[in-house]
Amino acid sequence: MNKLSVKFGIGSVVATVILIVSGCGASTSPKPKATPSGPVTISFMEAMSSGTLKPALEQLVAEFQAAYPKITVNLIAEPSYSVLQQKEEAAIAAGNPPTIGQAYENWASSYASSKAIIPLASFVNGANGITAAQKSKFWTGIWKDLYLPDGKIWMWPFNKSDFVMYYNSNRLSADGVSVPTTWSQFATAARTVTKGGDWGLSMDPGSSTGPANGTEFYMSLIEAYGGHWIVNGKPDFDSPAAIQAATYLQSLVKAGAVKVGTNYPGQTAMGAGRSAFDLSTIASYGYNMAAIGGKFPMGVAAFPSGPGGQGNALEGTNIVIFSDATTAQRDAGWTFMKWLTEPGQTAYWAEHTGYLPVTEAALPLMTSYDSSHPYQEIAAKSLDYATGTPPYGWWTQASGELASALESILINNVSPSSALKTAQQQALAAEASAG
Repeated sequence: MNKLSVKFGIGSVVATVILIVSGCGASTSPKPKATPSGPVTISFMEAMSSGTLKPALEQLVAEFQAAYPKITVNLIAEPSYSVLQQKEEAAIAAGNPPTIGQAYENWASSYASSKAIIPLASFVNGANGITAAQKSKFWTGIWKDLYLPDGKIWMWPFNKSDFVMYYNSNRLSADGVSVPTTWSQFATAARTVTKGGDWGLSMDPGSSTGPANGTEFYMSLIEAYGGHWIVNGKPDFDSPAAIQAATYLQSLVKAGAVKVGTNYPGQTAMGAGRSAFDLSTIASYGYNMAAIGGKFPMGVAAFPSGPGGQGNALEGTNIVIFSDATTAQRDAGWTFMKWLTEPGQTAYWAEHTGYLPVTEAALPLMTSYDSSHPYQEIAAKSLDYATGTPPYGWWTQASGELASALESILINNVSPSSALKTAQQQALAAEASAG
């Protein structure tokens, strides 16, 4: 895949922290392929309750109901993902879950284990499903993310993002540094700009109770070194690739080219003109531009490649169908879910929220938008190799162990092999206790 990058001048600074978007306006709803025989009401429990997310989703629901007048969609908006998970679990326990709901991959794994949700193959491959041509247009990383370890599709994509490389264009130009396309080049660039009290990158690993962007960047780096996060259903935290990736970061910390902080330190440091790079999700674009405040042009590029190829972490949730729904509600829920991922709707969602279109077929509809927001296409194409959250109930604890190991490596200068061996043992214990 070709490496793409783009620079944004001072005149394009976003004045708010939420992406300001324009473009195709309302989506073009296709003529319904199937309608229910009678009126049916479905509920959608979601966390798209703030900023541009709320009106964008409400607009899509209104358009869907106009196209499918026999289906009513009631949104149940929650203020955060943590509250959403609590409410979904409570509703399941009470025997009164919504028809459909947002879910991370590891939530879906737990829900499937307790038979709280249903697999989707009969819908995806049914009369009201998707064609082979439509399937081929979903980004590879998006499609792989729909499966649980049993090999069945249990989820359908919704709000997705991934990581990109932000950079201070003036700083790179002043030091004669090209935009890095490999992690080796990135290390050289980070060292080159480290002088006069400035440095290359700030990152936050998080902690055992809450892994942050720095740990997800490290996970992407593991893949770029040819490693994996999971092998045969078990964590693989102390592989040679994981040790190499951690050693790479530790060497940059020792050189002063990478600094460790908290609370989005990459955004803060680059915004203040102190660091040259920030490695974060595409959702950080508006926040970074606001932090910069017009002081210099910011560039955006795809993550560099490593000796093992590309690596990136897929962010965001999917949608699941809860098993207590009636047959009519299941059919209506699937119709709505499928409709959301059709080109017109996913393009509209991307242009009005900053999330990414889940299918490549949306890009021709976004030509005008992409001409003024080229970072969107850069991030979208990275979805082909982005890896989603491993779909295991024990992953939350295991990823916390990895964050703790990275923290000790970068802050306390612990040997990568030693720290990662401990993380692997603890992650295996978490996996074993989950049964």
